[in-house]
Amino acid sequence: MKGLLGCIAAAALFAAPAAQAQHAPYAQVVFRPAGPWVADYGEDYCRLSRTFSAGQSEVSVALERLQPGPSVRLIVVGEGMRPFRGADRVGYAFEPAGASGEAGYVRSAMADGRPFLSLDPVVLAPPAAGTATGALPAYDRAVEQEIARGITGLAFDEGLRAPVRVETGSLRAPVEALQLCIDNLLAGWGLDAEKHKAMTAPPILDPAPAGVLPQRTVPFLDRLKLGGGTNQVQLFVGADGRVTDCRIHSPSLRPSVNERICRLSSERASFVPARDADGRPMASLWTGSPLELLAARPRATSVRGGLVGSSSVGPTWGLTAPPSDAPVVTLNTTR
Repeated sequence: MKGLLGCIAAAALFAAPAAQAQHAPYAQVVFRPAGPWVADYGEDYCRLSRTFSAGQSEVSVALERLQPGPSVRLIVVGEGMRPFRGADRVGYAFEPAGASGEAGYVRSAMADGRPFLSLDPVVLAPPAAGTATGALPAYDRAVEQEIARGITGLAFDEGLRAPVRVETGSLRAPVEALQLCIDNLLAGWGLDAEKHKAMTAPPILDPAPAGVLPQRTVPFLDRLKLGGGTNQVQLFVGADGRVTDCRIHSPSLRPSVNERICRLSSERASFVPARDADGRPMASLWTGSPLELLAARPRATSVRGGLVGSSSVGPTWGLTAPPSDAPVVTLNTTR
């Protein structure tokens, strides 16, 4: 099965330690569209990508989403973005009026040698005024589409040797395609896509002092294999708040470790269930890093204007792209 990322080499992946510089000293590199947006609809993810060029340089940029909500995984393949050796975060901004912030990243190389950079989580829409610190922006499909309509560029600054701007064109059609893809995924999983369109609250993990998973569940060295959106735990949560199923997206841990994660999560995790438009409990799903199940509070990643709960922590080795044998769909978009 083949997707945008193809087969990523099993060579060591890493995220660098503390940042050494805050601002890139070189002139901004501008990438412009060199092809249409293409949709890759997998069994457990939705991804849209487009190729951009600047002279002889070329990059592919992708937005990936695993469930309804404001967060996306931002993937860049190519030579266009080069973080400082000491940078541990990359600044991003959806311009002119989208969200901006900083995200941790994972770096690797494709099987053909092209660099691969994954930022996760990233949000398109800025938090509304009054959003509590530490909370995700409220998710509204119509608001996200309207903000995406006005987004025409994606800028990367902090943490890079040279700032980069990608002239994306309006993101209205790509974001709408992501939303429709998620609707199809939900239906395929046996969840009510229509209810999710008007969902007023997602499932919330009940905090536990010792966490859902004992500390030894994920060995310390294995925690270095988590990051960049890999090994995401997807827990299907019933209207009673109990876990009904568990799956692992883009696994980077050993099968025996993931089997234990799913078994213990199914037995021990409990949730405040999601709420529909009328405030009634409904079945939904929760996605996050295994590290979020080890402690009562998930790690947070800063976003200008607020904080976003993170599902990617630390460097990783052995990153494998989520495969897909689904047909790709070219979107009818303009620059």
